[in-house]
Amino acid sequence: MSAIQKLFLHFGQFFGTGTLLLLLSFITFPILTRLLTREEYGILGLVTNTIAIAVAIAKGGLSDSIIRFYREYTGSPERLTLFTSTVLTRGVLLTVIVVGVYVFTLPIINKFIGVDEGFLGCFLIMAVYLFARPLNIIVMNYMRALGKIFLLNVFNATTKVVEIVLAFALLLWLVGELYGYFLGVALAQLGATVFFYRWLLKDHGFSITQVSGALTLDLLKFGFPLLLTEIAYLLLSYTDRYMIVAYHGQAVLGVYTVGYNVPSYINDLLMFSLSYAVVPIYTELYAREGKEATETFLSRSLNYYAMTVIPLCVGYAAISRDALTALASPKYTESADFSTIILVGLVFLGMNSILSAGLYLHKKSGQMLTIMLIAVAINIGANMLLLPRYEAIASSVLTAVLSWRYLRASIPYFTIAYYSAASALMYFIITGIDTGQGWLNLAVRIPLGMTVIAVAMIVRESEIRAYAWRFIRSVSTKTP
Repeated sequence: MSAIQKLFLHFGQFFGTGTLLLLLSFITFPILTRLLTREEYGILGLVTNTIAIAVAIAKGGLSDSIIRFYREYTGSPERLTLFTSTVLTRGVLLTVIVVGVYVFTLPIINKFIGVDEGFLGCFLIMAVYLFARPLNIIVMNYMRALGKIFLLNVFNATTKVVEIVLAFALLLWLVGELYGYFLGVALAQLGATVFFYRWLLKDHGFSITQVSGALTLDLLKFGFPLLLTEIAYLLLSYTDRYMIVAYHGQAVLGVYTVGYNVPSYINDLLMFSLSYAVVPIYTELYAREGKEATETFLSRSLNYYAMTVIPLCVGYAAISRDALTALASPKYTESADFSTIILVGLVFLGMNSILSAGLYLHKKSGQMLTIMLIAVAINIGANMLLLPRYEAIASSVLTAVLSWRYLRASIPYFTIAYYSAASALMYFIITGIDTGQGWLNLAVRIPLGMTVIAVAMIVRESEIRAYAWRFIRSVSTKTP
């Protein structure tokens, strides 16, 4: 199987699971926006963002190193046991320390930014989640390193469904308060930990006496800059939330969170599917076939990314007001004014999984960190000037410039021009349709827009055209 075919396969598996999770989000999203007040929905987003940053810190860079180092320790059972014992022991230790710091500092931070004391319990309950989630991510990265993509997606989807069921059961019936929602999420993640580690320890030995200090230093040396990069990325994404709640309060934060969440759901479907699929593939390809084959693969990947995200952003601009009004209720309609800008910034950030390949493969994690810190500084300044998300463009440009010293992915200029024109045509076609009803507009505009872009892809992309014809022939041969 070629690298690009493997990318399509792994991307398809992540995308399929992501689509399921996206559908679940779009089911829970309108329920929560109607059930909760603006203030409560703002806190819901703030707790989620805070825990995301805390989880990144708790990983300590160890889990990020698994994919890069795992293959180097599979030569013998003894070396694999040493690797697993070191990763798990250090992972648990880091997690316990971070949970303790989180519980101690949380009341101070909340008081500083002006969060109502009545919501403190929501933050504290998620300490359970903070303990379980980093440990689960370690096992998830083992699955990625082993190519167990289908199993990983099954675990992810199952955990998410259990989270939703428990969260709503506790929110609506057993507890009746916002903290009940977070309790359900935390308990589901803790239950997932049991299943994850039963799977891991079945085939991977563990011994506390096999913990290696030298390996720990190697993992941290590589992973710590990536940890700081991830924290910088999260700050890039979430700094605005803390600034909003500090300056404007929880109700305004609720409106902003709605305007951010919908494009975030859509982008996550693409970004995480791409990054989860592409990084292990180009890591393996670079080790096996070298620089030239990897550059070809990255160029093709960037081409497919461009032809996907350009219509996505333009299409979202055409439907965002109807989508946000229909999904979140009219009380959040004003969030459509900035929601498209957020999506554009997010897709630029998503591009970094391809653009940073040269830095990643040459272990230039310090330069990756520098890029993200510059972007965070731009973020803070841009938010003060009311220009959200423009810092993401700066991050992508800096990543490309520095990474291309080591690996060069060709920018698909013609693809960008072609799909910009096709997307503009789609925009004018679908915005010319207005039924007067938000849901009906969405039901008509989305399929029509997808049809226009699908035709544009089939006309230009020979590979997609070949797949389409093969699919049609296979269906026709099965039809009696």
